[in-house]
Amino acid sequence: MTASAVRAPALTREPGWYAMLLVIATEATVFALLLAAYFFLQFTHEGAWPPPPAEVPRLLTPVLMTVLLTGSSIPAYLADRGARRGRMERVGVLLGATAVLGIAFLVLQVVEYREKLDVFTPRTDAYGSAFYTVTGLHGAHVAFGVAALLFVLAFTALGRYSARRHLAIEVVTLYWHFVHVVWLFVFASLYLSPHL
Repeated sequence: MTASAVRAPALTREPGWYAMLLVIATEATVFALLLAAYFFLQFTHEGAWPPPPAEVPRLLTPVLMTVLLTGSSIPAYLADRGARRGRMERVGVLLGATAVLGIAFLVLQVVEYREKLDVFTPRTDAYGSAFYTVTGLHGAHVAFGVAALLFVLAFTALGRYSARRHLAIEVVTLYWHFVHVVWLFVFASLYLSPHL
């Protein structure tokens, strides 16, 4: 076989998309390790979990946060799909809706923190440290995602993207879906599991 006969497989997407997959894989590993540490603390702790003064989490605010973040993935998906089809007039509205839902999620997280900080802090015990580390890191990812959405939205408004050139829209929506999926694991682990 000659050297010219050996061909590398063609990439079906741009390299930037694969780079975002690598970032997501790295970040997913970080969250998996943090959640594993949380469960290690839970299973090795003697007595009630979460330990006093913390209480079993109330679910109203985190359920609303889950609804907001889950709902935000719908316009993100539609924005990506619209960009692929060249319907750029809709993309800006859909990215804006995603960002607004992300901001609403962050507002609810601040409300939740204000309530919880009166009861326990990151310095109270291992539970407090784990809770605020995991939820705080996730909140930072949501904040970064909102900033990225607004950045891409600005360039969409300037007419910088088209059906042939929309990698930034693909990448930011892919990241947003990751943030949404990670929250589902955080919600199940930190909010639902103490109720079991």
